[in-house]
Amino acid sequence: MKHKELRLALVCYGGVSLAVYMHGATRELLKLARASRAYHAEPDIAARADRAYSDRGDGADGAISTEAVYFDLLKAIGDKLDLRVVIDVLAGASAGGINGVVLARALAHDLPLEPLRDWWLREADVTRLLARAGRARAWSKWFLRPAIWVLTRRRLALVAPNPEIRRKLSAFLRSRWFRPPFDGPRLAGILFDALSGMGEAEDETGSLLPDGLSLDLFVTVTDFYGYGRVLRGHDPPLIKDREHRHVLRFGYRRPRGGDAASTLDRAHVASLAFAARATASYPGAFPPAQIGEMDAILAARGRDWPTRAAFLDGNFSRYRHAGTDPLATCFVDGSVLNNKPFAQAIDAIRGKPAYRDVDRRLVYIDPDPKTPPPPADGKVPGYFRTLKAALSDIPRNEPISDELTWIDGFNERVWRLRAIVDAAWPQVEALVADVVKGRLNKRPSVKRIRNWRAVANMRAARETGFAYEGYLRLKLVATVEDLAGVIAGLCGHEEGSSDARWTAAVLHAWARLVGVDPGRGALPRRDPRQPLEKQPIWARFLYAFDRDYRQRRLAFVIRALNLLYGRLDEPAFATDSTDGLDRLKARFYAARERIHAAAEFPNLDPATREGARRLFAGPVPEAWLAQIPDAAARFATREEAAITELVAAMGRGLDSTALNEEADAVFATIGPEDLSLAAWRELLTAYVGFAFWDVLTFTIANWRDLGEFDAIRVDRISPEDAQSIRAGGTAATLKGIEFNHFGAFFSRGHRENDYLWGRLHAAERLVDILCDAARLEDAAGAIDPRRLKKRAFAAILDSEADHLPGSAALLATLRAEVNGLWPDLEDGD
Repeated sequence: MKHKELRLALVCYGGVSLAVYMHGATRELLKLARASRAYHAEPDIAARADRAYSDRGDGADGAISTEAVYFDLLKAIGDKLDLRVVIDVLAGASAGGINGVVLARALAHDLPLEPLRDWWLREADVTRLLARAGRARAWSKWFLRPAIWVLTRRRLALVAPNPEIRRKLSAFLRSRWFRPPFDGPRLAGILFDALSGMGEAEDETGSLLPDGLSLDLFVTVTDFYGYGRVLRGHDPPLIKDREHRHVLRFGYRRPRGGDAASTLDRAHVASLAFAARATASYPGAFPPAQIGEMDAILAARGRDWPTRAAFLDGNFSRYRHAGTDPLATCFVDGSVLNNKPFAQAIDAIRGKPAYRDVDRRLVYIDPDPKTPPPPADGKVPGYFRTLKAALSDIPRNEPISDELTWIDGFNERVWRLRAIVDAAWPQVEALVADVVKGRLNKRPSVKRIRNWRAVANMRAARETGFAYEGYLRLKLVATVEDLAGVIAGLCGHEEGSSDARWTAAVLHAWARLVGVDPGRGALPRRDPRQPLEKQPIWARFLYAFDRDYRQRRLAFVIRALNLLYGRLDEPAFATDSTDGLDRLKARFYAARERIHAAAEFPNLDPATREGARRLFAGPVPEAWLAQIPDAAARFATREEAAITELVAAMGRGLDSTALNEEADAVFATIGPEDLSLAAWRELLTAYVGFAFWDVLTFTIANWRDLGEFDAIRVDRISPEDAQSIRAGGTAATLKGIEFNHFGAFFSRGHRENDYLWGRLHAAERLVDILCDAARLEDAAGAIDPRRLKKRAFAAILDSEADHLPGSAALLATLRAEVNGLWPDLEDGD
């Protein structure tokens, strides 16, 4: 049977009160993740056919509803494809940032969103958000009452016929002026209470993330004051700039067989609450957020913030290097400059490990997509219209064309790389067969595998000619950059900072000085059969520090193994099993995980760390930065001995020989008795022949960008894409779009409406995405998505009836609409 992972990276836009719609959508995503976890909890695929979601008794997120539908769909798909669903990336801004924080915490620690529904419906109300000191009283701004009365009778009655909305709008308009009407500290407090109220995992292993996978959360904020940055130019050589965009990062990671590392657990709730408060500080509505605000809230509750220092160190290192105190600055809504944080999600996708064949999706929630405007009519906009558009509308609605164009280019590189690999496979397979001389009838020793790799490297160098010299030089540049990044990390420099760039410049100068980079001269020849100590210095440097090569090699083998899952029905692979491939893949990933862990130099002695800080901790004088690379060359010449000793000590700490032998040992412990001869040849061709593949692909793979050659598909969850129940899109379904997206703050009925539609629309789109990932057109109509959608709609309406007291009429209308869907389906469906 074929195996596949559907990986979802989620982007949540800002949308003010449409946050309630997004909460409904993210709740469906959580239910899908629960259904997938439940389905794969039974390792025996045949036994799953007789299971139901209710057999698990898992009502962790309230009453079971659409989990059972998703479970049954995965089970139906399971007749031909074992499909696992994983949500591993979340990026959010403003209202989407709050929902991203909540969903990430639920996914990482298997927590319910049930309490958050009541929180959204109760707390996201203008009467609860208004600052107490600025609330309108009986005679507040009494002179406005006649104007409001006129508006109420005339225009306001048309757009807000609900008396509740008119009453709350009156209170809002008469609240304090020239100061934000909403209470920022109160919002921070209720966010802290809501995130704390989600609870904690029953045991430390509780998570909806499979072992070995990580979850990344990105929350955008806007620094009102900004922090200084120094950029290089030509004339002047240094350009001082100010950066206002900022991203707060959180995550969860548990290596296979290891302990979880999380910044989404209870100890980090205060940090998460601050991120949610800061990203949603809509200018003019909420006051800017400050970190000290969270300190005061915790003090009032008698609570501590045990991870405060780690939060500041992990998210504000650039501030420290810029001489800026993050405690003194103010943060406003993340959507001001980064309302659609695709870039962060895309960056996190790359390099994610794949335990199966991967269908990678970037899913974004957009409650109110902007339609193309009508052609310009030549009229000059008025003063206030121009001001509003320039300061608010245009920045918050920047197009996503740059990100989608990047994804198109990325996918083209992936497909080009796949085409190169597939086209060259027969020739490389023949070369590898010649190297191993047909000795595949028994398990090879570690020494034999090492010799095979050495011979393959020599053949690759000889048969690729001039291309090999360029390939090696690119590898040297990449490896020097990588080592410089590690040293910068030891010194606390953030990637891209001026201090990090200085470190890289010095290390490049040192490499030219000692011969690691011979400049214009040809690289001295090497013989891989000779002992390491007799190799040229550039070869010894690559052997010690080119961790990316080892990572790429194992990723390439894992990709070859992934492809075997889809070929198990071929006669040549009849004796292979998914369990056997799973066990083998886990061992390859364990070896890759240790390479990754070793690159962090956890066992580096204190003297070496202190030596790195003495050389590179800075601050770097601006005069030096202005004279790169000459100043870096002078520094490297002066400190040559110290840098050489630092590099040598780091090489000893990395212990590349042990890392190589561990990967070789995986092959040395498998043989024809463990895999079919055909499968064994496929994996050996990928491992031993990787020297050939890397020369072919390294220059077009952008080093780390392509990961395991997985293309990215983009899907949207929006009222415009889910119109099975009701046509008309956003305008026909959502109420929160009123009053420039503030509408749901003035009515619980509006919030109930939007929350319910969020669940309904997300359920429809998730069924679409699952069916598309399973390629159901190959199933000859065995699964009817309409039947599943109708079940999901009915389950949502039934499960929410008791929780939406103000929506009895809406629920009745929706039940009638759902019952009338697709008359050609059999009765009872």
